[in-house]
This record gives sequence, C-alpha cells and structure tokens, in this order.
Amino acid sequence: MKCFICGVDNDLSFTCNFCKESYCSLHRLPMNHACPFLNSYTTKRKQMSSNQQPNYNNSILFKLFYIKSSRAELLHLGIATVLVTLVGLSLTNYRHVSIEFILIFIGAFLVHELAHKILAQLYGSWAEFRAEISGLMITAISAIPFIPFKFIAPGAVIIGDLTRSKFGRVALIGPLTNLVMGFSFLFLSYLFPYHNYFAVGASFNAWICIFNLLPFGVLDGLKIFNWNKIAWIFTITCASALFVISYL
Repeated sequence: MKCFICGVDNDLSFTCNFCKESYCSLHRLPMNHACPFLNSYTTKRKQMSSNQQPNYNNSILFKLFYIKSSRAELLHLGIATVLVTLVGLSLTNYRHVSIEFILIFIGAFLVHELAHKILAQLYGSWAEFRAEISGLMITAISAIPFIPFKFIAPGAVIIGDLTRSKFGRVALIGPLTNLVMGFSFLFLSYLFPYHNYFAVGASFNAWICIFNLLPFGVLDGLKIFNWNKIAWIFTITCASALFVISYL
C-alpha cells in the first residue's frame, strides 16, 4: 500500500490506530504524519488543565484518570518487558528464575517507561511506548547468558510537543524512578541480608539508570544533558554510587 504522506509503495505498511490511514515506516508515528488526533488530544488536555471549575478537576489525581493508551502500545510494551526480563534473568545465568527476580526486572523497566508516559500526559502531550525492531533484536541477543555486554533498548516512549523544560523533566523522571527503587532495594538488602534478590534489585536498577543516562542517541541522558547539565551530573553520580555500593 502507498504511504498517505509521501506516496511510497511499501510491502510493509503501517496503519495509524487513530486516523486509520496507511503509512510507511518513516511516517507511521502520529507526530510524523501530523495526525488530526494529536491536535484534538492536545486541545482537550489543555481545556482540562485550564478548567476553572471545582479544584478536583485540576488535581493530579483527576488527570490520572485521563491517561490514555492503545492496544498497539500495550502489545509493544508487553513484548519489550518480556525481553528486558529475560536480559535480567540472563545476568544470573537463569539460575534464579523466581517470582521475586521476575518482578524486580519487570518493575525496573516498566515503571521507568510508565513514568515517562504519565508525566508527559499530565503535561498535556500525547505519549505512547513504541518498540523498535533493531532495538528488540539487540535486546533479545543480550538475553543470551554468555553474551558479555548487555544492551537494553527495545523502544521508547514517543512524546508530542512539549517545552524544553517539560521535555527535560519527562526524560529525567524515568531514571529517577530507578534511583528510588534501587536505593529502596539497597536499604532492604541491609535489613534482610539473606534475601539476595534485594541486592540484585539495587544493582539492576542502578544499571538501567546508568545506561539510560548515557548522553547519546535517543537515550534519556542526551535529553537531560541538553536541558540541565547539573541535573544530569547529579543523577548519574547517584546512579554510579548505587551501582558500586550494591556490588560491594
């Protein structure tokens, strides 16, 4: 089918979940083909934010009820979460396949991505997770136990238009969730030293945080670095300290 924007005829076409038109891989995302849904979505979110009716309409709790998702996002997020969990288990050579370890690896990735999405939508922007084929393949290869270098980048939360400061905060919130969870696991590892999954949870969250803070490509680190270098230095310093302490 031909792309609705550029007219290129592709064997593999993508249908937008919102406007239902067909697009090539370059124009498949809503912001890349100026999807009418984005304008209506942004308008509705702004109207809700500026609503001067009873105070609960402007509260964060009220806005959380309007967090939007789609079947495509849930599918992409599900596949990515499975692969990231397998990478986490591969770090133990699949010797510790238990519900505790699985929940730790799922949480480290899923909470990170959902934090991006929720904050962006609270700011009034469209935001959904999308997996990338190349990223999924590299993450899947990293799930092989004897592969020495692990690479977790199955996809990212795609965000619409935001101001520079809001975009930076949305990028920062993901690594911050890993820091909070990591230091919480570290504290629990001292309280319950016989449960080794707490120490693993601390180190895995630290690793996820450090990896995402690398200042290049589409990673959070470059967005944070370009927005606020002090915030980037502080965050990566905390993540590095967590990583070292958790291994010691």
